[in-house]
Amino acid sequence: MGTLTNIRKMSPYLLAIFAIVFIGFMVLSDADVTNLIKQDQTLQKAVIGEVNGEKILYKDYEEKVRTQMEQEKSQMQDPNAEVDETRIRQQVWSQMVDNIIINQEAEKLGIKITAEEVRDEMIDNPPDYLKRSFTDSSGNFMRDVYLELVTKPENYVKYLGDPSKISQEEKDAAVNRLRLDLRQVEEYVIKNKLFSRLQKTISNSSSFISPSFAVEKYRLDNMTADLKAIVFRAGTVKPASIKVSDAEIKNYYESHKQYYTQDAQVKLKYLNFKIQPSKEDSARSVRSINDISMSLASAQDEMSKDSIFDLKLSEYGGTTSEFTPVNQIDQNAFAFIKDFTNGQIAGPINAQEGVSFYRLDERRQSETPTVKASHILIKFNDNQDSAFAVAQSLLARAKSGSDFAELAREYSEDKGSGTQGGDVGYFGKGQMVQPFEEACFAAKIGDIVGPVESQFGYHIIKLTDKINDEIKYSSIVITPNISNVTKNTLYREAYSIQKQVEGGESFDKVAERLGQKVLESPFFTNERPIFNSWYLTNQAFEMEIGTMIEPIEIKFYGVMVVQIADKKSAGIASLEDKKEEIKEILLKKKQIDYLKKQAQEIYNKVKNIGDLEQAKSLLPNLEIISVPDFKGNGSLPGYPKDIVLNQQILSSKGKGLLTPIRGEQGYYIIQLNNIVVPQSKEIQEKLSEFATNLSMQTSQNAFNIWYTKVKKDAKIEDFRAKYFKEF
Repeated sequence: MGTLTNIRKMSPYLLAIFAIVFIGFMVLSDADVTNLIKQDQTLQKAVIGEVNGEKILYKDYEEKVRTQMEQEKSQMQDPNAEVDETRIRQQVWSQMVDNIIINQEAEKLGIKITAEEVRDEMIDNPPDYLKRSFTDSSGNFMRDVYLELVTKPENYVKYLGDPSKISQEEKDAAVNRLRLDLRQVEEYVIKNKLFSRLQKTISNSSSFISPSFAVEKYRLDNMTADLKAIVFRAGTVKPASIKVSDAEIKNYYESHKQYYTQDAQVKLKYLNFKIQPSKEDSARSVRSINDISMSLASAQDEMSKDSIFDLKLSEYGGTTSEFTPVNQIDQNAFAFIKDFTNGQIAGPINAQEGVSFYRLDERRQSETPTVKASHILIKFNDNQDSAFAVAQSLLARAKSGSDFAELAREYSEDKGSGTQGGDVGYFGKGQMVQPFEEACFAAKIGDIVGPVESQFGYHIIKLTDKINDEIKYSSIVITPNISNVTKNTLYREAYSIQKQVEGGESFDKVAERLGQKVLESPFFTNERPIFNSWYLTNQAFEMEIGTMIEPIEIKFYGVMVVQIADKKSAGIASLEDKKEEIKEILLKKKQIDYLKKQAQEIYNKVKNIGDLEQAKSLLPNLEIISVPDFKGNGSLPGYPKDIVLNQQILSSKGKGLLTPIRGEQGYYIIQLNNIVVPQSKEIQEKLSEFATNLSMQTSQNAFNIWYTKVKKDAKIEDFRAKYFKEF
């Protein structure tokens, strides 16, 4: 049955503890033990953070990190894959902070979850993921077994197999593990119920929707119109006469500065030394590559070549994969071994990760096919019909011979694959959204199909390969290993710079002598890690301006030498900081003011004609947009949504040419050919359901806004930088 294994896979730490998403594992030797001793602390009592005075202990944090690391590792298909330790550390930290804040806020409101509630939930209404752990091969929930093990975990030994082959120690360990898993499930139930009750309490107090608002919202969302438009957009107007004075900026700032709040911010000056192989490191790898190449070249026949490859595979720490579907094989390797015969060897091959040698050991037929495809994605945005028209046009061009890869690079809104000519690589069934997958597996190699609709938009798909093979192969990858000598040299230089600056020299001058240029970060808050390092971020906010942070190695950046360059306090942002932002606001307002006269003049010319198409001769330089299916909650094609425009169209008295409309983005002349607005009978029939959905959306938003403010106002102190340099 695998109950224990299943429960482990469903550990609460891998589940969303809350109904909404709030946003490297170190062994003991990685902690700053000396610091702990100086502070007369032990690891059992060490405090790594506080939330409104409530302590987060080192031991609790490490236990949760370790548990989640084990859970993720156990679910990885590739046993050699690395777990992202930094992500897990921050995820656990965020969970612990959120848990504490939720508990504190629930306590303030008198919200409690009783033991009886938890017991009833566990017995009568167990979570779905827990039920799945007690489901037989036919999909039936084995309630009797579940109740037996939940109430009497010691009975788990009956399901472990032949008792004569299992030691008492193993039995005790399995039962203890089940008890621990059940305790974790109980914790999850408590947290989930507590959160749900708190969310409901907050949302109910903030989600009232007035009937009149619901009616107007329904009318706007369900309005459709056939219209033509001339758009006078603010950004296209740049006469030299439109200027914004410093006095106007200052007056606006003084009138609105209560809205210009800012969090505490820091700016850094830094040098980063890339950790890369030295000449000697590179020479060592070249000698290894030459050794393998010459040894393989010296083979008298294929059998001896195969034996030499086995020898070098062992000597240089190569790897042999088991039978693997092609979509799970490193694509650089597969590109070379795809058409190999068994035993064929290739190399040396230069690739991003190093110089490689490959051998195809064996291939066999797979039970499930794998396909390779390229696609062009057109997102719905605010106008699904318009997106469909664009997709159809691209499909026609692709089928008529236009280069599919070039079309993808130019038009695809999936930028990840678009830069690769639309290539999404190999994939098997269950890896893509269903409509995309079905279209690919139904197509033949070379077919171009679409538009295929998914939740992401419309896809134009080209099937580039279909294969049923599983492949077993071996590889030797030689990369220049960075020696300790090389690293030590970088650190010596970094520490030398730090000491010189701390001795009174200018950071810029020291760097200039070394032929380096000091870089500056933008101002940043402590909501996100600068250079993806929470250690560096925390240190930056703890230290004073001018202080040097001890050199630190940061992934992707190398060894960094950092100085605190400047700081901004939390509170009202300065006029200087907001000057450009305010200037843009005032400039846009003046541009729209300027467009009023132009729009009125054009309107006066065409109002007697009544049809913009017939007035084209009077408007040779203006574009007339035809929109036969304008939606009340949509936008004009090619322009951002303008809610003021939409509301003015809704409130119009009928068909015809409307007087110039001033919107948020500019002026509009609208010719309404037809407009359909929901009538009273439809509104009465649909309003209740619509208002309920609207209230649910509002309540979720209300809770999110509330929690964001509560967390922002909380006193969260993060001391992890005292004990770790990576987290």
